[in-house]
Amino acid sequence: MNSLKIFITLLIIFIFFGKASAAVIIYPKSENTTIDADVTFFVGNEDINNTLRINSEPVELHSSGGFFYPVNLKYGENIFNIDNGVETKVYTIFRPENKKQHEKYVVERFNAPQIYEVSKDNVPLRSIPYDGGINRLQHFDKGVLLSVVGDYKQFYKVQLARDDFAWIDKSYVKQSVDNDYKPAQINSYTYEENDKYKTYKIKLNKKVPYILTERIAYDLVKNQYESKTVGLDLVIYNIENLPEHKYELYIPKKDKLFGYKSYYTNDNELVIQIKNTPSVDNKLPLKDKTITIDPGHGGSEIGAVGCLGDYEKNINLKIALRLKDYLQQAGANVVMTRNDDSYVSLSDRVEISQNNNSDIFISIHNNALGDSEAKSNRSGASAYYFYPQSKELASTMLKVLTKELSMNDDKLRQRSFAVVRNTQSPSILLEIGYMIKPTDNAKLIRSDFQDKAAKAIYDGLEKYLNDL
Repeated sequence: MNSLKIFITLLIIFIFFGKASAAVIIYPKSENTTIDADVTFFVGNEDINNTLRINSEPVELHSSGGFFYPVNLKYGENIFNIDNGVETKVYTIFRPENKKQHEKYVVERFNAPQIYEVSKDNVPLRSIPYDGGINRLQHFDKGVLLSVVGDYKQFYKVQLARDDFAWIDKSYVKQSVDNDYKPAQINSYTYEENDKYKTYKIKLNKKVPYILTERIAYDLVKNQYESKTVGLDLVIYNIENLPEHKYELYIPKKDKLFGYKSYYTNDNELVIQIKNTPSVDNKLPLKDKTITIDPGHGGSEIGAVGCLGDYEKNINLKIALRLKDYLQQAGANVVMTRNDDSYVSLSDRVEISQNNNSDIFISIHNNALGDSEAKSNRSGASAYYFYPQSKELASTMLKVLTKELSMNDDKLRQRSFAVVRNTQSPSILLEIGYMIKPTDNAKLIRSDFQDKAAKAIYDGLEKYLNDL
């Protein structure tokens, strides 16, 4: 009798608890949410023996059980019934009606120019009054004097020269006590060179705005720009006894640009310091090179969540630690922005690289999509850079990643990500694959694939350095 009771109890447990439960939905994150887009997607996993349907439409399941399913959104309430034949979940997504009209771009012009000064270091000067995109022209040090002629929303319009204008965030400047904006004087100019740097020093009597940009080679035969940076163009504004008060200097670079920085000293000396391109032993190209590896996210910042519930931060770290081993075996000096599951700010990641005088900075990530890109069919590996000097490294890396990992080429892109806005070394961000795409996700969670990804990055570095 006791044996029969035990058997019946076990049978009941099997019937009620052994059954498959509802599908696991990773995204959207809650069953009631608001999404301001015309499309979105459901990401999650399901028992491959079940038939999953969303609003009666079958959902394709990967062999891992993962799925990615895009849906359209109408204005107002959208109801989605997610049924796996055992249990149904109901998701309600509200799409707000966009009643915003396109605002006219109207600048309020001041009656007379007002003199402001930059109130902190590393303040971006922008080409348009928008905090985002690739519109950064220069980063200013504290104390740079600016002639402000108008404003628009949270930005001041800055007049650099007669026909040269830019924008700066109001929160980064303050009105100058000294309202004198007479043209500055250049008191001296010096040039120094050693085995590591070429340094240009321009002594002024006050800190005035300047813009330092990379000059890209132009192919006259093909009528297009090349990826090679051939030097730097410096323009210093508000300088006396010059046309339009602009001092212009071209700084040539015969070999590849491999890092530079510009800054004002406390005594108003503008310093342009350019790294020499490192010498490379083709047999041991990574020997004695300092490489900073940045595993994206960490700690409370988990990054993207995969179809099967894996966190991007953990996969990034696993690939980064494997890469560290490969690089150290090749004689490289490896700097890690994190070695464990800890939070590191974006600015600290850049500072770690700069403080260690890195030759190359690589940030390792895995991708997701915004709601509006739900039907874009994007997958695979991509590479990002901001400054032109880093484009060739990013391009080389992407070619090697897609070839060695058999990943889709998700393109090379220029983006203003904080970790790649670093002029002091070639700096790139790599997205190995998409956490939310089942085929990519199934690869990314495998230990052997993580090792292959690390080896591919290592191979890409070797190729880039050998091509120098």
